[in-house]
Amino acid sequence: MKKQILLYVSVLFFCLMWIVRGMQQETRIMEASVISIEEASRLQKTRTPFQEDSEVCLQVNQVTAAWERAEKRYYIPKNIEEKDFKGHLGALANGQPATVVWLEDPAFSNIRQAIADQHIFWCLVYNEHHYQRFSVLFTGLPVMTMDGEMGEAGSRMALFDPVLSYRGGYQTEESLAYYNIRGNASKRFEKLGYRLELFYDDGSEGRDLSFLGMRSDNDWQLKAMYSDRSKLRDKLSIDLWNQIAEQTSTPADDGCDMEYLELLINGEYQGLYGLVEPTDYKSLQLDKERDLIYKVASDEWPEDALFDASEAEQSFVCAGVNIRQSSKTYYPGIWEPFRTFWNSGYEMESAEDLDTLYACIDRQNFINYDLYYNVIAGMDNRFKNIIYSTTMHADGTYTIRRVPWDQNYSWGDDFEKGEDKDIKNIRYNRDLYKKWLNEEVFRNMQAYDKQLSEDLRDTWKTWRQTFLKEEYWKSYAKEQMAYLVDSGAFARDTVRWPDSENQPGTQEIEDFIDARFSWLDEYLSFL
Repeated sequence: MKKQILLYVSVLFFCLMWIVRGMQQETRIMEASVISIEEASRLQKTRTPFQEDSEVCLQVNQVTAAWERAEKRYYIPKNIEEKDFKGHLGALANGQPATVVWLEDPAFSNIRQAIADQHIFWCLVYNEHHYQRFSVLFTGLPVMTMDGEMGEAGSRMALFDPVLSYRGGYQTEESLAYYNIRGNASKRFEKLGYRLELFYDDGSEGRDLSFLGMRSDNDWQLKAMYSDRSKLRDKLSIDLWNQIAEQTSTPADDGCDMEYLELLINGEYQGLYGLVEPTDYKSLQLDKERDLIYKVASDEWPEDALFDASEAEQSFVCAGVNIRQSSKTYYPGIWEPFRTFWNSGYEMESAEDLDTLYACIDRQNFINYDLYYNVIAGMDNRFKNIIYSTTMHADGTYTIRRVPWDQNYSWGDDFEKGEDKDIKNIRYNRDLYKKWLNEEVFRNMQAYDKQLSEDLRDTWKTWRQTFLKEEYWKSYAKEQMAYLVDSGAFARDTVRWPDSENQPGTQEIEDFIDARFSWLDEYLSFL
């Protein structure tokens, strides 16, 4: 009988131990304890607040967390698809480690809803003599901070990512950095886009870091997406082009990648951004010494006289076209590939011109590009916002391919017209459902290449049988919108930039996909 009692007691003891251990695990958030309001009050009664000039901060994985000055609040990312909290929350007080604890809050039991509702949590930082309370907002998106003067050397950036990191876990990075305004159009808007360059702590260039599961690089772009009410159009367009490029046999037409984050600059919340890899020699796997990238960035057309002037001046710019220099120095003939393409493609007058064009371009790539901007109705991607990826061969020949960038006028959005047009110069246009978009080179190709229409149709049929399905792209749009809304970031961006007129839904894009894909099926069948 005693043995049985002893056995029961032992079992009960171990059960209690497991319960206690489970309770201990449940009452730790990012490895910091959760305490009751009463216990927090007792801690504060035996200490005095830190003086105002004290430097007290929260850290995530030993990197100072994102602090928003106006709200006096920390922004800490949390993966909403995971129940557990990753990462280590710590604190410093005047350069010395301090203890940090969370105040109990029933919202911890449904953190996903708390994130969507932008619920505010509280924590307490204390040492032997002092304490300070901080408010914390968990976001479902990664967060980037930049501190320092724009356009000046010596800024610092930090990234916090428990969502998309290749490494898993909770990735935190910090680096010496330089940032400046990106893009001429961006300067018209309140919400700016930025270019970000990373440096080593000694100031030397070329520090490569991988962000948000994307490639390792030292050069990044931050898209403001101000004129896109959905914040989805660039993302959908980029991912569609990448699926198209996967069907080809060369990386020379690969696109970039883009992922979402929230940005704070010098303690001021800037909103929802798209972090984008640049499309460059690295992404296209081109030889930066031998190969060439021509970029058409504006509607200003070149001509022979302008090409002559650029060559005479040894300039990397000709009208609205520029050459990505990388480490290049000017050499005679650097404009020759693009000039030959231009004169035979845009100025085509005969079958001989077509032969010259086909000797220097990837014909299938041009078919892909033409269909692509018609799928998305890329109103700003017919002449400009095109990168010409140019592979130079050992025998002196070359192959030019088109790669898109900046696809915000897409998926039904069009240029606004009229004297009273908004500064964003953009509107949703249902007429684009049933409009075939064309541009000069492809129109000229069709005039002299009698096989082109059939090959265009065959390519379209292949796409429609594989990756270009209405339900997939509508579902993907809804999935990305849910990610932005459930993270709380879409609502915060809407409050921060009310003139952006954000719309937290996908109905416009879904309607466009249904109508556009169906119309293209019919149009191309009779082409």
